[in-house]
Amino acid sequence: MSEAAPAIEPEDDLEADEPDEGRPEPCGEGADWNTVERAFLTRRSIRKFKKKQVPAHLVRRILEVGRYAPSQGNCQPYRFAVIREPSLIDEMEAHCVEQCKKLWSLAGYTEHPKGSLRRLVGRTLSTFVAATQPNSAHPVPMQVLRLIAEGKFTVFHHAPTLIGILMDRRGIGVPEIDIGIVGTNIVMAAESQGLGTCWVGFSKLLNQSPVWRERLGIDGRFELSETICVGFPVGKPWQRVVPRATHEIAWFEGGEKRIVY
Repeated sequence: MSEAAPAIEPEDDLEADEPDEGRPEPCGEGADWNTVERAFLTRRSIRKFKKKQVPAHLVRRILEVGRYAPSQGNCQPYRFAVIREPSLIDEMEAHCVEQCKKLWSLAGYTEHPKGSLRRLVGRTLSTFVAATQPNSAHPVPMQVLRLIAEGKFTVFHHAPTLIGILMDRRGIGVPEIDIGIVGTNIVMAAESQGLGTCWVGFSKLLNQSPVWRERLGIDGRFELSETICVGFPVGKPWQRVVPRATHEIAWFEGGEKRIVY
């Protein structure tokens, strides 16, 4: 955790109601999306990048925006690792792919003959994982795991720059939330510079290797939480609002509860 993180001051919000000439005026009802809102609504995950490297000053710039992300207790439970060496990225890719193959040999137990030891072991371990780590055993990551194991999907998508977000396990409260906030700052700062990004959760597989922990400078207090691929997108990604499910909102006001959408 950062030793320089400032303490929370009770007086921080004492002047919150005073006018701030630097802030924009809130829009009226029915107004068009503003520039910031539209950036969030149209941002897409990019999985095809140009070989052109991202200028180093842009990487440092978006990391600085990430550094200023809010965190619980201002503890900043994160560090960054920037990987731009192609041979190192290839090695990371190869390691993650190999681990995916091993995992799928167990998770894909139904592909083994009935009554075989591999099918029995795979089913037992898969049942255990589904019970203890239901999020990891969700069909979506399982499908991606299979595609990676079969060589039909890449881990780091040939991105020229990778930003590893290392999470300090000593973080206040739930540090995973802070990682999500800092990562959002990073991808939106990259978006503002015309760069494409993609979150990669399978990079966590590197945590299990003492060799890779040492190579990436991950000491015992930290773990590689997420990796963000960064680069110039191939072609012109659709700049449109991404379809999303509409969920009901419980709205409490005026002594009553309403459901709005």
